[in-house]
Amino acid sequence: MTDADPLADGNLTTAEGVGSADRAGKADGPPFPMADPVLGQIGGTPLVPHPADDVLCKMERQSPTLSHKDRLAVGMLLALKDRGELADGQRVVEASSGNMAGGVALACNRLGHPCTIVSPETASPIKMGFVRALGAELIQVPAVPHDDEDYYQKQAARRADDADALYLNQYERALNREVHAAWTGPELWAQIEDREVSHVVAATGSGGTISGIGAYLSTQDDSIRIVGVDAEHSNVSRDFYGQEREEYETEIEGLGQYRTTEAIEFDAIDEMVSVADDDAVARAKSEAADHGLLLGLSSGAVLEVARSITAEDDDARVVAVVHDGAEQYFHQVEGW
Repeated sequence: MTDADPLADGNLTTAEGVGSADRAGKADGPPFPMADPVLGQIGGTPLVPHPADDVLCKMERQSPTLSHKDRLAVGMLLALKDRGELADGQRVVEASSGNMAGGVALACNRLGHPCTIVSPETASPIKMGFVRALGAELIQVPAVPHDDEDYYQKQAARRADDADALYLNQYERALNREVHAAWTGPELWAQIEDREVSHVVAATGSGGTISGIGAYLSTQDDSIRIVGVDAEHSNVSRDFYGQEREEYETEIEGLGQYRTTEAIEFDAIDEMVSVADDDAVARAKSEAADHGLLLGLSSGAVLEVARSITAEDDDARVVAVVHDGAEQYFHQVEGW
């Protein structure tokens, strides 16, 4: 046994940009080989059959900080380092109201970057607990409308400028979906190639996951229908269908953007389905109580759509991306 840190000797290697590489024990691996024992646990998440339906659940909640954002954080940082946009030891600033906070804090912890997370005060205390536990700086600010100068994403951008830091900005980088196209998509395809899957359903927050997966799967089997799940009245769905934008509110963390981000590629998505807050919560609660599946609230919305597809089509076989787990929402959902 050894106490040596693989990062200290430069043993964590990356490929330029986000290409492809194999990792032992992981389906198709990440787009870079990782010797680090902590970051090496990211990805390779299982595809679990639903106990009562022809739905396969891609359990991203089994990543180290319990969400799919672990992939995105380390993937984006390594690619930016390879591109020369992130210097060794440079501070990383990110705005996050949810899972990305923990993912970035973990990636920075292992890659040797000081980290600042700017979050609204309404963010989940459990998710923000990852930030503190992993040694990152957490700055929580009042929740204000997106057009306010003190909106948390605008504050993060200013803090990055002031500190000569990198503003990671998952929302406005195409690299977001490129990471998922290079990593999550191939990994999922290796799991479903022989299973005659008809649909893949995933939540549409920043949009990188669903459009990255969709872009890759279209190169392998363009008959698979890619379905994005959105909050009711969200402007992302309105943009997708060419409808007029409007102001709206949603209680489902991670769903519903006021604008279409640079991370989304609509051409990689076949359909957008909106789910009401109450329906997403009710589905998450019933999946736990009736089937032992501990889903987060946006994943409740995903299962609402996935199971409605199988209910309407006996021949459908659906993959549902479970982005995170119920334990991160116990504090806010009545009855949990």
